[in-house]
Amino acid sequence: MSAAVYREWPDRMTVEEYLAFEERGEERHEYFAGYVVAMAGASRQHEEISLTLAAALHAHLRDSPCRPYKGDVKLKTRFRGEDIFYYPDIMVACDPADNHPVYVERPKLIIEVSSRDWERDYVARFAAYTRIPSLEEYAIVWSEKNRPLVSIFRRRHGWEPPADHHSGEFTLESIGLTLSVESLYPRDHA
Repeated sequence: MSAAVYREWPDRMTVEEYLAFEERGEERHEYFAGYVVAMAGASRQHEEISLTLAAALHAHLRDSPCRPYKGDVKLKTRFRGEDIFYYPDIMVACDPADNHPVYVERPKLIIEVSSRDWERDYVARFAAYTRIPSLEEYAIVWSEKNRPLVSIFRRRHGWEPPADHHSGEFTLESIGLTLSVESLYPRDHA
């Protein structure tokens, strides 16, 4: 997840105003109960990890009804009765009825690659994501190569404690994909 950059807009926006604003804009913004938050760019390390995950998911899901999305497709959800739109780093959606052209409402899997604002992945997003009825897994990949970590929270385990992987293989059970922690982190170029 890219770190959020908070900007002031003069008034709260409706969902319809937000979606029109996003369609016209060149920057990405998240939406929290009428408030709009601009998203900052990602680090190269963050982007390489996200691309590696997206490529593995795309290849794995090619012949399935599930589709992976990387970073530019919004997630629409509700939290405490309010509409929220996030841009998860990676989402997998499998429900054919979940067919809005610019957002997903029923993801099966969400993966965030940590950023400078990593607390949001563990607190705010965790609280919102784990209330999505279709979500089976939420994974957070630490973006620092010197601290490799993949944390996987699963609905079937009551969302806690996470399965932490510092090395070796891990499985995204919701889609039946096994990867190695080491494969996610870019190698240094000579």
